[in-house]
Amino acid sequence: MKHLSLFLLTIMAALSIVSCDTVDSDRIPPVNVNIIFPTIGDWERYGVAGAGFSRRFIASERQPAGFPYKGLEGTGYGGVLLIADPMGTPLAYDLACPECCPAVKRIVIDDTDQSLAGIYRCNNCGSTYDVFSMGTPRSGPALKNKFGLQRYRVAVTGGSPYAVITR
Repeated sequence: MKHLSLFLLTIMAALSIVSCDTVDSDRIPPVNVNIIFPTIGDWERYGVAGAGFSRRFIASERQPAGFPYKGLEGTGYGGVLLIADPMGTPLAYDLACPECCPAVKRIVIDDTDQSLAGIYRCNNCGSTYDVFSMGTPRSGPALKNKFGLQRYRVAVTGGSPYAVITR
């Protein structure tokens, strides 16, 4: 009974934090996002293989090298971060820091604390974001202003095309 009460209190506290503390995840200007993986082979070569793997898609810099960009594909405002969460589910975010917008300052993996997986940092403003928790801000001005990362849809259909990332 004691454990159940503690569990319910924890759930209620989490819900109150979420309900009172909304995050703005739409600060990045609406730019074309359309990355297509036509086959499973393309996904295996350029996608994310499993938990913790990540890949950056920046068409103007031809990243990742060799990816077959076509005329209709777009990689968002600052590029696209494709990452697999701890369960292996693919997630996608814009690489542009929402706090620094409209300037394009890209987030990078935060390697200052190796014990925290999924944390990305903007080296310009110092904000950090948790990509395993919907891109929510963890510290810096983005936390104060409640600016989260712009999320994108990842659809792995297994058909043709095999997978697509869109806005």
